[in-house]
Amino acid sequence: MKYIFTMDAAPATAVEAATHRLREEIVAGALPPEARLRLRDLAARTGYGATPLREALSRLAAEGFVVFEGQKGFSVPPVTRAHLLDITRSRQFVEPEALRLAMEAGGAAWEDEIVASLSLLKREVERRTQEESWLDVYEAKHHRFHRALIAACPLVSLRAFCDELYMQTTRYRRLMKSVTPDWQRMAAAHQALADLVLARDAAAQQALRDHIGTTASRVLAMFGDADPP
Repeated sequence: MKYIFTMDAAPATAVEAATHRLREEIVAGALPPEARLRLRDLAARTGYGATPLREALSRLAAEGFVVFEGQKGFSVPPVTRAHLLDITRSRQFVEPEALRLAMEAGGAAWEDEIVASLSLLKREVERRTQEESWLDVYEAKHHRFHRALIAACPLVSLRAFCDELYMQTTRYRRLMKSVTPDWQRMAAAHQALADLVLARDAAAQQALRDHIGTTASRVLAMFGDADPP
């Protein structure tokens, strides 16, 4: 299966390609929570050699997408309420700040990408199907929109951290398959958020914070937690 959640350029090296492939399979749930990640199995699965796979796993461990435990080796992280709350509250703390900086620095090109990515996202929602392949395409366009909102933030490391947390959240959404959003409501929420951002309205920061919390609340319900983050 081909995964296209991110809009990154084609990986330049085998290590980058292996990292990209494993990250997306973990996010999609193709490599499920707590699965052991043995080099021999991964080599047969992906076609990459042991050296780039080992480096890829080390990189993913640093990003939080892989766990390394001494004698046990590498594995996919478990799914827990505590971890979801951690990444959600972290996103709610850093992403609105990145958005504030983007609204201060953004120009016409930044605005154009927000408008374009929103249009593509809404169009994808309109043509939705029940196929897994459609969800992969939707995720890529959803990711593009959220990246567009903060793309003008001048702090590269802050944007990268926001992106990492976004992918962690996506993993929970994909794993909890029974959490089905109201697609039309979600499209309207994205439109409202974009309108605030393009107007450089300070209320956009709280709107983004609430938007992040809405996703987490649906997933937390699967853990028996009704309290919003």
